[in-house]
Amino acid sequence: SSDSDDDNDGAGREEATRLMQQYNTQSAQDKQSSITCSSNSTSISYQPSFHDQKQRTALLPWPNNPPLYLGPAFVEKLTLGGGRGYVATEDLPPGTCILIEEPFVKGWSEQQMGKRLGLESIQHLFERDNAESIVQCMEELHPTKEKVDSVYQGNSEDPLDKIQIVDMISSVDSNTSHYRDVQSLIAYAKDRGIVNSDGTTLNSTDINRLLLTMRYNGFDSGLYLHFSIFNHDEDPNCIKFRPTSEGTQQRHYSEARTTRFVKNGEALTLHYLENPREVSHATRRKILWDQHMFDIGDEDAFKKFLRLTEDLNTRAKAVYESELVYGSFPDSNRTGMEEDSGDNQPVASNIEKSLDDLEDMAVELQAMFLSKPDEGNSMSSTSFERAAALELTVWELITAAQAALGNNNHILLSRCRRLHLESVEVLLEHCSSILDNKASTELMARFLPSARSLLESQKLRLGIDHTDVARTSNDISMGIQALLSHAPKRLLSLQLDGMRSLDQCSRFEHSCRKEKERIETLFPKDADNIIAMVKIK
Repeated sequence: SSDSDDDNDGAGREEATRLMQQYNTQSAQDKQSSITCSSNSTSISYQPSFHDQKQRTALLPWPNNPPLYLGPAFVEKLTLGGGRGYVATEDLPPGTCILIEEPFVKGWSEQQMGKRLGLESIQHLFERDNAESIVQCMEELHPTKEKVDSVYQGNSEDPLDKIQIVDMISSVDSNTSHYRDVQSLIAYAKDRGIVNSDGTTLNSTDINRLLLTMRYNGFDSGLYLHFSIFNHDEDPNCIKFRPTSEGTQQRHYSEARTTRFVKNGEALTLHYLENPREVSHATRRKILWDQHMFDIGDEDAFKKFLRLTEDLNTRAKAVYESELVYGSFPDSNRTGMEEDSGDNQPVASNIEKSLDDLEDMAVELQAMFLSKPDEGNSMSSTSFERAAALELTVWELITAAQAALGNNNHILLSRCRRLHLESVEVLLEHCSSILDNKASTELMARFLPSARSLLESQKLRLGIDHTDVARTSNDISMGIQALLSHAPKRLLSLQLDGMRSLDQCSRFEHSCRKEKERIETLFPKDADNIIAMVKIK
């Protein structure tokens, strides 16, 4: 009967509370133990100082515009990317700060928001007070002015130069309107006295080079000098934290930190796609070709790109396997998905289109909630219905995508699950007064399986020390706590692996909370302290 069910669940809540208290006590003891042992943990020998920074940044391509901080890395000539890149100067543990830098050009013109960078952005640069300084510093960004001039003088035999410079400039310079706009920019620069570092006036090749430079090196948050030296990797060992103005975190700079152990002499790399990162191989291949003119290739080339042929890299293997559709690697080309490559290709394309639409809806909803902060939890029923419909639609997309992809660790499923967690969080944050206990319980009963599956995929693809793993571990911990406290029977009914009893659920919650705390200690919010250390006293 319902009465006995309530009694049993009440007893379950008491048992869950006892177990949570037990593991909370253990967690506190473990935390104290970790503090005691932290002095014995592996750390880098590099100690930043003003004099060290001054000496080492003087060797960078822009000695007069040094970054706020350069960690244990140096720039070395490489065969990949733009012919150079950062390399570790010693063994680096995860969380090591490599670079802190403010954007050299902050943001883009309003006309360029959400669009591919065009000549409007060059006009935007030319209108700045320090336009000449910007133009001259950009001479050292890839492709450099020296390299472009050399190519057009016929002094380069590198086939990649033809692809990344000649072909790219020819593609943008092939219509009449572009030619007219370039001539207009040349005249504008001349009127303002903007010249190259050698004193020559800007010509059409310079304007087109500036356009390539922005497309190849620009980030969502603006144009950086020193971040541009990072090369792209499909299995990167660093992550870039962008400027933010959210809450109390007013950060006007970006920072790069290692996400796993990096050996001395190993290249330090980033993933060029910032938001979203989780797109199919075919889409990444097209974006990287369109924006950077390098090709991550078909299946065989992609394996080489991941260095799967060199060693048994289980993480790189997981990156490769995250693209498989029912065990097969989908065909693609530089323009994206092939039209006649069978049934596998449209599957990922359709899922990505659905995700794009749902993510746009999520952004609109979040903006609507934030625009009416005074309403708090008393949002209109229409707003609630839209948020609830979004959550259920994403949940259904996960189910459909699992069946269509035949791969529970597919990269697009990670994106689906992340969006699902965010949609649940929006409901809980802005609509809690409308949600009754049963609705809240069912939300968490959908939230927890999404988080659990996402965590397993992230650990395989990103490694156990990544900040995304910390965030998802925290989501799982909070989800288990909510169901343990209010609906332990519903939690057990989910029958998640390793969570078949209240004791197992409490243990799993405890381990996720510990993992979140462990990873957070690897990535301390200490950039301001680092910057202060290297400033002259």
